Amino acid sequence: MKKLQILSILIVSGAIAFGANTTTHKATINFTKAESVQSEPVNTVMAELVIDSETGVKGVQFDIQYNTSEIKSITPHKIDGFEVQHSSLTRKASSERDVMRGLIFSLQGLILNENPKFAVEFASDFHGISTIEFIEIILADSDGNSIAVNTQSYEISNSSNPLPIKTGLSDSYPNPFNPTTSINYGLEIDGYVEIMVYDATGRLVDELVNQNQVAGYHSITWNASNQASGMYFAKMIAGDVVQTQKLVLLK
Repeated sequence: MKKLQILSILIVSGAIAFGANTTTHKATINFTKAESVQSEPVNTVMAELVIDSETGVKGVQFDIQYNTSEIKSITPHKIDGFEVQHSSLTRKASSERDVMRGLIFSLQGLILNENPKFAVEFASDFHGISTIEFIEIILADSDGNSIAVNTQSYEISNSSNPLPIKTGLSDSYPNPFNPTTSINYGLEIDGYVEIMVYDATGRLVDELVNQNQVAGYHSITWNASNQASGMYFAKMIAGDVVQTQKLVLLK
């Protein structure tokens, strides 16, 4: 597929040439459920594009595919200091799948420090779970070099009280933080959950959850007022799922 025309030129003031070279840095990309916004249309839910990168990200280009009989549109929200552009790629009339191409970059050379948010509007006659799939994604670092990306498909529900599609940690907020942050997670089924916090040396510094919990979305606040500034890791164990998330305490 052809790139957006803007991607074929140098963004002079931001010094970004998307995909000019590939770095050794790596990143993981996925969608996660976000807090709804009252101004959004009926039958619309919010999602965040979570970017976990080893280096700062100045630009994002992505193609995401979805079923048009289930999802009417996917619209990115504005981000202060960044250009946010999107368009629908031409598809065959017989196909029920559409591709939305998006581009996020800063002409001021800013680093992207927040998760891009998207309004996902479902078809009026659809009720259930739909899948959003990444076809292509490019992350650009401060020199315009491409960052290697690992992605997976994302299942989203328009249920008024949806359960998580899978068990796992979602984005903690705020992060970096001082002195408290909310660690968010979802449970696909009822089960025993443990959430611990370790410092950079692997020492256990706090145990936040150690109990049975019901399926659904959960959040626990970690107060690190008695800890030193630095990097910490929240570890979640729930059944066969073991996940770790980086937390940065800045005092």
